[in-house]
Amino acid sequence: MKAQIFSIGTEILLGNIVDTNSQYIAQRLMEHGIDLYKMETIGDNPDRLFAAFKECDGKVDYVITSGGLGPTPDDLSKEIATRVCGLEEEVEVDQNSFNALVKFFNGDQKSANANIKQAKFAKSAIILENSVGTAPGCILTSPQGTKYILMPGPPNEMKIMFDNEVVKHITRTDIIKSKIAKIALLGEWDMARRVDLDRTNPTISPYITDEGPILRITAKADTEEEVERQLEEGVKIVYESLGPFVITTEDIKKEEVLINLLKEKNEKVSTAESITGGLIASSIIDIPGASDVISEAYVTYADEVKEKILNVSRETIKEYSVVSEEVLNEMLDGLYEQTGASLCLATTGYAHTGEVWMGVLYNGKKYTDHLQLNGDRNRVRLRTKINIIDTAILVMRGEYENNIGI
Repeated sequence: MKAQIFSIGTEILLGNIVDTNSQYIAQRLMEHGIDLYKMETIGDNPDRLFAAFKECDGKVDYVITSGGLGPTPDDLSKEIATRVCGLEEEVEVDQNSFNALVKFFNGDQKSANANIKQAKFAKSAIILENSVGTAPGCILTSPQGTKYILMPGPPNEMKIMFDNEVVKHITRTDIIKSKIAKIALLGEWDMARRVDLDRTNPTISPYITDEGPILRITAKADTEEEVERQLEEGVKIVYESLGPFVITTEDIKKEEVLINLLKEKNEKVSTAESITGGLIASSIIDIPGASDVISEAYVTYADEVKEKILNVSRETIKEYSVVSEEVLNEMLDGLYEQTGASLCLATTGYAHTGEVWMGVLYNGKKYTDHLQLNGDRNRVRLRTKINIIDTAILVMRGEYENNIGI
């Protein structure tokens, strides 16, 4: 089975809103074993929309759309799909849909009539209930056998309609499932070169995300048991190839892995951040259970604050500069003196140049690293946060010193 997704609306093309619908639909299609042929965004233009729908007719099993089902003249998805399917002569007001409009508007017939366009369908259409909005969806079948599945644009309406209505009408073929392996410290190329990516089932694909590098393991089979077996095989290959660099293959954030380690060891973490400005502490606190492990967090952005809170020597700053291993070491020492936390994390750097010193002090031993990062200020800060969380996890696991050697 093949499908194509269209997100419809000029506001998407203008960048006024972000298309999250296509991503959601693509994920759900994958779960049903349906191959996605293409994703495309089209503005509210009848000629372009007709040409795009017609191009798909007979080539894919499903054309799935979101948007263009509202009451205004530029909401055209249903009308154009009806033309492509040659069903214009069948169009009539569906009484059930109209009654739902009246109910939605609390019996106000005038408002319901103003929206009556949303209650008009070809007689052969399968109507998809919209339980949270005014625009029902529908499924139209063309003479070529392609099913046009039309859903509203608001994400909450679309998701509920897909999960409650659309899934009843799509054929599940193979089962496709994925697992994510979150990898520490490596760049995409360095990660990819260590793993056999020339595989078919399961496939292993590298990506870079806001949590750093990942490997997506994807399996496809006709039974749950075989899919799970292939996923386990893929995970085994990743661990054999990358060993200590694998942070987790569970669907959790790296910060949660760190929190779980601290809980297991009954230990606390504290932070002193200059360049990252509280980003590290914030990312830990975002995770439920952080209150059990986080001790204290300081944003020591100014030199005088480093001196006052962390007892960093003014002479050290003057001799070596505030972005130096010497200052970082004194930040870590001062943080430990202030908090007594088993795990102390500190950063200093220049966001505009990408030069960073970051360090971990764990049970009396320091691990420091000098980074030269590319990107704008926020990108540099984010990558610093990712690196120090990765390092902290590997240090706590006892894998950093012997296996990483960075």
